[in-house]
Amino acid sequence: MKKYYKIPEEDYLRIHFVRPRFKSNIENVLLYIANACCKINSCPCREYAERVNNAIRLFPGNAGLTQKTVENWRTEISALCAFYNEDKISNITETSKLSFFLNENQDLTQFFKFLMLSFQFPGGHIKPADNIELITKGVRFKPARFIIEVLMAGNELLASRGSEKEMAISDEEATYCIFNDLQVTTGKRTPQAVAEIILYNRKNKLAYYNRQDPHISNSKGKPRTKGDVVRYAGDILDYMEIASLLERRMDGYFILKPNALVDLTAFIDDDSFFDGYDQFYGVENLTPAMLAPVEGKWFTYVNSLLDPDKFKTNIREFIKTTEFEVIIDDRIAEIIGSSNTTSKDIGNIGESIIFSHEKQRLKLAGYDELLHLIAIVDSPSYHPGFDIDSLEGDGTNHHRYIEVKTTISRQKINLYSFHMSPNEWYVAETHREHYYVYRLMLSAQDKTLYVLRNPVALYKTDQINALPRNGMEVSFDSSKFTPEKLLVWQD
Repeated sequence: MKKYYKIPEEDYLRIHFVRPRFKSNIENVLLYIANACCKINSCPCREYAERVNNAIRLFPGNAGLTQKTVENWRTEISALCAFYNEDKISNITETSKLSFFLNENQDLTQFFKFLMLSFQFPGGHIKPADNIELITKGVRFKPARFIIEVLMAGNELLASRGSEKEMAISDEEATYCIFNDLQVTTGKRTPQAVAEIILYNRKNKLAYYNRQDPHISNSKGKPRTKGDVVRYAGDILDYMEIASLLERRMDGYFILKPNALVDLTAFIDDDSFFDGYDQFYGVENLTPAMLAPVEGKWFTYVNSLLDPDKFKTNIREFIKTTEFEVIIDDRIAEIIGSSNTTSKDIGNIGESIIFSHEKQRLKLAGYDELLHLIAIVDSPSYHPGFDIDSLEGDGTNHHRYIEVKTTISRQKINLYSFHMSPNEWYVAETHREHYYVYRLMLSAQDKTLYVLRNPVALYKTDQINALPRNGMEVSFDSSKFTPEKLLVWQD
């Protein structure tokens, strides 16, 4: 007879939050929408919403979406990522710092760390009715931090028992042992106790009891499938993987991301919590209208956690050292050769790769004697408007001024847009055909490079689009440009 682990009725509460329809392609969508939002100045809420809706319709594959689905996309993006804030009093919507940050830095791993750092229950990303239920039940919970603590506690337990195994967690275990249990979400059960329960359940081969009640029935009244039941916990685990806090094993279980101790410790040590809902605990007959004024404060809080110097992506997470063992350049070796080295910003990754590319390009063209002239421009006092000073390698002595625009993500990214500062655009106009933008898109599985020569001329001849905003928001049609083969320096 099958044995079950069952949450007591009085402790059962299935928590809900926004689950975007575009989750399977969330990284591409968020980069695209952040870019779209950054092109919109503060304006009346309805006008802002329509402009975001239009951008959603233009996203590849969305041409046939219904108006309702488009509206759902927009509200889900707003709730999940705080890309913009609708001020109901002034009737004005403004784009957030988070949106500008993601658009300009293009570091999705860092962005998702901030997303998970702020993600809590109750929170402004949840429907007011669901927040009322959480408050009434006494829920006060940050899932990412708690999951990390459970895995750390499990590692200690396994080590104390002489096991060399690493603590792992499945979406099902996270659902029934963490997310749906009020003992956990109200702070009454410790991470150590949860780790003990998970290990006990495995040892005794306990199945998880799937309640067949209205809490987990679908729209037709039939019991939900296992996938329906565990999807919320599964989403958080997936987001933590994108944030490089967790790593998914081949069996589908999640473990702590190797070599991520600094970031994991930052989550453990972080005691931030949005307290805007604290005033409602113990209050009877709560209504959505009573909670509405808190939503604007939530937006401000989430954006206040943004620190451009925090959680910067480690080069070694995406670029394997072995791939660059053939690169003898001292600067490249220094950047990727040390396990303690992190980039100043995401651009350093791209600059290092393009530096290698340029050396190999000139070498293959027969200009070995010019290799020592290639330089990464790294001035602490000013930016000359480009990142790498190379040479054309066409028999002339002309320089090639290269601005590197890099995006990095866990999955392959298809984002054909980038931001150029006023100075970069001015320098591009000055150097004309000798100014290049190298658009580099990096993921754990793929590296794609597009080269745009003389972007100002491309814009003036309608080959690329550019919209003024503190410089230029540039976008291009990938069908009109052929990706370049990314070269690696070989001595």
